[in-house]
Parts: sequence; structure tokens; C-alpha cells
Amino acid sequence: MNKSYVIVPVVLLAVFGFFYNGALKEMAEKEAARIAKIEATAKADAERKAELDRKAQEDAVKRQEERAIADKAKEDKKEKDYQDAMNALKKEADDYTVQIAKLTKEAADLEADILKTRNDKERLTREALELAKQVELAKINRRTSELEIQRMIEMVSKKLSDSSITALPPPPPPLK
Repeated sequence: MNKSYVIVPVVLLAVFGFFYNGALKEMAEKEAARIAKIEATAKADAERKAELDRKAQEDAVKRQEERAIADKAKEDKKEKDYQDAMNALKKEADDYTVQIAKLTKEAADLEADILKTRNDKERLTREALELAKQVELAKINRRTSELEIQRMIEMVSKKLSDSSITALPPPPPPLK
């Protein structure tokens, strides 16, 4: 056999092994570069995602704080409005209480005036009736007195007419 059948394949195998090793190294370097690039990209993506997550978290915290501040402001405003309304109602109730006291006093004064006026009216009515009674009694007494006087005059005139003192003396004898 020919030695060339063994030497050529061995040389070719060695050349192939040399190129194959070079290609393997190159492929390993490319694969390492590709993996490093993927890892760098993944790391950059992870960093970018972490940065975005951190910013989103900060924004969420900031919005939550703003919402809490806004809610607190609304709550404070609502509480202030409630307190203002309650103070206004209390002031209004106090004003009404003062007015009620004033009007109650006025009503009591008016009731007292009405009662006094009624009593005065009743007293004046009684006095008027008493005076009218006295006037009527005086009229009755006067009439009674007049009747008594007339009766007395009639009695006296009857007695006088019946009496001889009042009789006319007989006429004087005629003179011749």
C-alpha cells in the first residue's frame, strides 16, 4: 500500500484539525462574544428595566403621596367646612335663643299689660255700673221724693180744704 494513502489523510486530518481547532476557537470566541453581547444586552435591559421599575415605583410613591396630600387637603377642607357650618349653625342658634328670650320677655310684658288693661277695664266697668246704679237709685229716690211730696201736698191740701180754717166765711149780710 501506498504510504500516501495514510499520510495524505493524516496531513489532511491534521490540517482539518488545525482549521477545526481554529474554527472551534473562533466559534467559541464568537459564541462567547454572542453570549457576552446577549448578557450585556440582558444586563442593560435588566438595568433599564430596574431603572424603569425604580422610576415607576418612585412615580407611584410620588402619586400616592400627592393623592394622600390631596385627600388630606380634601379631608381638612371638608372638616373646616363642617366646622364652619357647625359654627354658623351654633351662632344662628344662639341668635335665635337671644331672640326667643327677647320675644318671650316682650310677650310676658305684653301679657302683663293685657292683664293690667283687663283689670283696669273690669274695674272701670264695675265703677261705671256702680255709678249708673247710684244714678238710677238717685233718680228713683228723687222720683219717690217727688211722689211723696205730691202726696203730702195733696194730703195737706185735702186737710186744709176739709178744715174750717180754710172755709170761706159766710158772706156778709147785705147792706141795705
